[in-house]
Amino acid sequence: MPFTFYFVRVMKNISFILLIIFNSLLLTGQENASVSGTVYDLKTNEPIVNVEVIIKEKNEGTISDASGYFQLKNIAPGKYTIIVKHLGYKDLNKKISLKQGEDKKLELYLVQEAKVLKEIIVEGKDETDLIISKLPYIKTKIIKRQIEENAVRDIGDFLRLSNNIGGIRKGGTALDPVVRGFKYSRLNVQINNGLKIEGGCPNRMDPTTAHVEIEDLESIEVFKGPYALKYGPLFGGVINLKTNLPKKSDTAYFLINALKGYESNWNGNKEHIRVSGGNKFIFFNLSGGRKDYGNYKDGNGNEVESKFTRYNYGGQLGFIPFKKHTILLNYEESKGRDVSFPSLPMDERTDDTRLMSVDYKATELSDLFNSISVKIYKSDVSHDMDNKNRPFSDTVVAVSTIEAKNQGARVEAGLNLRNAGFIAGFDYENIYKDGERVKTMILQPGLPVKNERLWNNALINNFGLFAEYSQNYNSFELIGAARYDFNQAKSDEIIIQHPMQGEIYRFATDSIKSNFTNFSFSLGLTKHFNRDLSLSLSLGRGVRSPDMIERFIILLPIGYDKYDYLGDPQLEPEANNQADLTVKYTGDNYGLVQFNVFYSLINNYITGKLVPPSVQKPLSKDVLGVKQFYNAGNARMYGFEFSYALPFKFKLGLNVMASYTAVTVDKTLVFIKNSNGDIIGEEVLKNDRMSEIPPFELVTVIKYKLLKNKLIPKFTFRIVGAQNFVSKAQFEKPSPGFYVANLSVFYEYNKYFSVSGGINNIFDKAYYEHLNRNIIGSNTNLYEPGRVFFINLMFKIQ
Repeated sequence: MPFTFYFVRVMKNISFILLIIFNSLLLTGQENASVSGTVYDLKTNEPIVNVEVIIKEKNEGTISDASGYFQLKNIAPGKYTIIVKHLGYKDLNKKISLKQGEDKKLELYLVQEAKVLKEIIVEGKDETDLIISKLPYIKTKIIKRQIEENAVRDIGDFLRLSNNIGGIRKGGTALDPVVRGFKYSRLNVQINNGLKIEGGCPNRMDPTTAHVEIEDLESIEVFKGPYALKYGPLFGGVINLKTNLPKKSDTAYFLINALKGYESNWNGNKEHIRVSGGNKFIFFNLSGGRKDYGNYKDGNGNEVESKFTRYNYGGQLGFIPFKKHTILLNYEESKGRDVSFPSLPMDERTDDTRLMSVDYKATELSDLFNSISVKIYKSDVSHDMDNKNRPFSDTVVAVSTIEAKNQGARVEAGLNLRNAGFIAGFDYENIYKDGERVKTMILQPGLPVKNERLWNNALINNFGLFAEYSQNYNSFELIGAARYDFNQAKSDEIIIQHPMQGEIYRFATDSIKSNFTNFSFSLGLTKHFNRDLSLSLSLGRGVRSPDMIERFIILLPIGYDKYDYLGDPQLEPEANNQADLTVKYTGDNYGLVQFNVFYSLINNYITGKLVPPSVQKPLSKDVLGVKQFYNAGNARMYGFEFSYALPFKFKLGLNVMASYTAVTVDKTLVFIKNSNGDIIGEEVLKNDRMSEIPPFELVTVIKYKLLKNKLIPKFTFRIVGAQNFVSKAQFEKPSPGFYVANLSVFYEYNKYFSVSGGINNIFDKAYYEHLNRNIIGSNTNLYEPGRVFFINLMFKIQ
């Protein structure tokens, strides 16, 4: 039926849905209000310690802790002026209005005193504001309130709600993020400014985002482009997952946060609890959770294998050994059990991940050294997968066991320079992988078991030096960064044996070693025309060395296409040369607008080329042949992003986001086949498209604040265009366009209890994203879930 018919029918029933979900929640608690938040440096976006935060009318206040966090409690309802002061920064006056029992969250940005701009640009934001970064390049920040308002299973799934960020779906969970078409190791994904994870599965059923529970997150930061070089080797962007860390407080506190969620269709249940507390000397955090989801049905009523069970628990302990010195200890474990991936040749049977880190930070050390931070970390992934639920398991049962370890350190120092900011440091990363695949040949009794090395003590080391400089000149802001990376890789000898053919492939030890020195840099300039309007230009070159898979993979189907892949240890590094032009407008009355265009020239682009069957035949079942990674030459990426939001002060909220990305590869080698399927020649395919690039997308979010902002219904309508620009070399199929609508409601009963609920895919549409993989062994698309009802109950005790 026409969309308008569905829309009218749904809107007529909104009031009925709200009545059912929230009929028992129409009373408001009578507690006094509180204010909390974090104070940041406007130029560096870093938290500021020891900031005075004072309520002018009460002449009472507090100071921010080592994380820039502050909290003011037991405030009577009314209008107040918050005064924010710190030596070296201009004072900020922020007017707020507090309701009965409200717990207002703020983000406050201070301008350095040495700044020569004639006007002060300061942002103080509630948790539902659209946050537009003051950086010259695009930074997307997703905060905890947005996570709590939605039905969320994992981080990759949730990131798809953001502008020009997608996810590759292979099952019900563990979606692999895609930012502007950049994916896999072309993105730098890390936790809390530096902790990294190397997944165990060659098919990336466990990207970094799969090892962290989204309920443990305080926020997600996405830096687009090769610009934020202090976060490590950088090519297409950074995803920084910031978890709920314990906070110092002038007064002792004890806090319990709990969440219970349910999703229909999946019959999905999730629980999470966090206990935190401390004082100004010692503070802690303990958390744990569980998710248990079944198979879902798509919009056509077909059941999709998507079940999974995940557990997580961990804790952090922080203490202040000396004034202005903080040490934080962290230990976490994440466990996956029986996770289904219908688009991959195997399912995840078990995944046990351990994350450990020690952080040290000192501030105001001297007139020259403003701060120093040190992080030492280790992540350990033990990953088991098998094909026991695949149709061909009656002939061959394959079980793969992989150990993946990532350990390293990061040191950063901030210096006080006249009218400028400067940070410098170094980071080190050590990646180790070892594992094997055991095949039981059921129909070959003479050859019952076969062992294959998937990785043989493979090792990559990367040592990097970085620096970032920022300066203000009247109405101009300049930021520049550079880094050197020294990359080494090696592995023990790898030999592939075939039961009938004997040795068929061999990597000798000498041919596996490689050493690279990479130089990356970026430069950004912002012109402020007035308080509200600015224009930014960013230029950057990010260089990355080949990853484990590109170097060492041996005959496994890992890509979009149905081919076994071979690595090449002698691949050259890739380089992304990118430019971003961004216009930003932040008017108090007309809203927030951001428009960006970007262009990338990728040198030494790494992709796969066909290997003739006479040179190498595949080992995996039902694949079409073998491809080997190689440097194809240049690729070109371009696109735009648009965001608009009404000012937060209005009861009506409107967010509009639109994005488009296109990528072409200058030259790709392909083979010519005759009618019998025999290869009769080779040709160069010019201007082919890159595979797995999301199509045009337009998202509109409408919400309205009721009952003094305690009840907020929200309607989301998403239009996605058809993707007809697909890769011929990767045998990629076009995908049709679609639209999908969601309805949700958030209600805050009081500061101790909140609830969110709603309907995703209201019209029960049968659709699939272009980035969704096909069901393994077929050309059937992996469809998204049909209509889903969800509810999240959130509790707080303090």
